[in-house]
Amino acid sequence: MKIIQALNGHTETQKPIWIMRQAGRYLPEYRALRKKSPDFMGFCLNQEMVVEATLQPIVRFGFDAAIIFSDILVVPHFLGQTVHFKEGVGPILEHPDWEKILDASMSDDVHLIYESIKNVRRELDSQKALIGFVGCPWTIASYMISEGKTNSFDGLVARAKTWPLFNKLMDKLTAVISDHAVRQLKSGANVVQLFESWASAVPDELQQEWLFEPAEKIIHKIQKEAPEANVIYYGKGIAQEAIKNLGHLNIGFGVSQGTDLSNLVDTTACLQGNLDPQKLLSGDFKVDVLNILEFSKDRPFIVNLGHGILPETPISHVEEFISLVRSC
Repeated sequence: MKIIQALNGHTETQKPIWIMRQAGRYLPEYRALRKKSPDFMGFCLNQEMVVEATLQPIVRFGFDAAIIFSDILVVPHFLGQTVHFKEGVGPILEHPDWEKILDASMSDDVHLIYESIKNVRRELDSQKALIGFVGCPWTIASYMISEGKTNSFDGLVARAKTWPLFNKLMDKLTAVISDHAVRQLKSGANVVQLFESWASAVPDELQQEWLFEPAEKIIHKIQKEAPEANVIYYGKGIAQEAIKNLGHLNIGFGVSQGTDLSNLVDTTACLQGNLDPQKLLSGDFKVDVLNILEFSKDRPFIVNLGHGILPETPISHVEEFISLVRSC
C-alpha cells in the first residue's frame, strides 16, 4: 500500500494521493445515492450505503486510499446528544443533559460503523489503504457546547475556560475517541486520521492542554492497542505547532492550505497536503501541485488537499489533478 509505505518513511518518486471528503457531494453518483436516504446520520449508519459511498471515488478515480464514509459527530450522537444535519446550515445538536453525557457509554449502534469498515475492507483492492477517522476532543467539544458550528470561537473559548464541566467533557471525549479509533483499526482500517478542525481557534497558551495533551493520549492508546496501525494528525492551521509537540510520536501530519511547506520545522515525518480546495475548484492548480511535488521529491509525502474538497468542484479538475501527480 503506497500510503502505508509513505507513512513508514518511504520516499517513492510517485507520491500516493487521496483527498479529504473524496466520498461526497462533488460526485453525481454520491448525490444520487444520498437521495435514497435524506437523513444524514441514518445514511452514515446504513452499511450498504456506506460501503457504496466509500468505494465510489475509488471506482471513479483509483485513489490510493479509501476513507470510510462517516462523520466526526457520530461521537456525540452515540453518547446521547441528538444530532441533526440541516441543508444549508450544517449540524444542529440539541441541548444535552451533561451529567448523562459524562456518564454515558457509546451506544451499541456504533458497531454499525465497524461492520461497514469490515465490509469495505473485504471489497477494497488489497493494495488500497482504508482510512478510518475521528474528530479530536476540542473540535468535538466545540460542536457539543455550541450545539452546532459556532459563530464566535472567542465566546466559546471564554465559556470553556470558566465552565466547571469542560475538563470532564474533554477527558470523556479523549477516552471514547481513543476507543473509537482503535475499534476502527481492529475492524480493518489501516490508518486513522485525527481531525482537529478548529485547532487554530485555541489560544497559544491553551494549545498544550486542549490540543496536544489529549492528542498524545489518543495516539498512545492507538499505538498500544493497534501497534501495526498508522496515524495522521490533521490540525487545521497549526501544522508547525503540531509537529513540534507531537513529532516524537512516529505519526504523519496533515498540512492545511496556506501553510508554506518549506517553512515547516524540519522533520522526517510523512507530511500530507496541502493544495487549496479553492484552487482545485477554479482549475488554477498546476503551479501549486508542481511546487508540492518539488518540495516532496526526497521525503515521505501524501498528496492531498489542505481541507475537504468543495461540492462544486468539477470532476474534470479532479481527474487533471490526479493525472498531474501521477505523471511526475
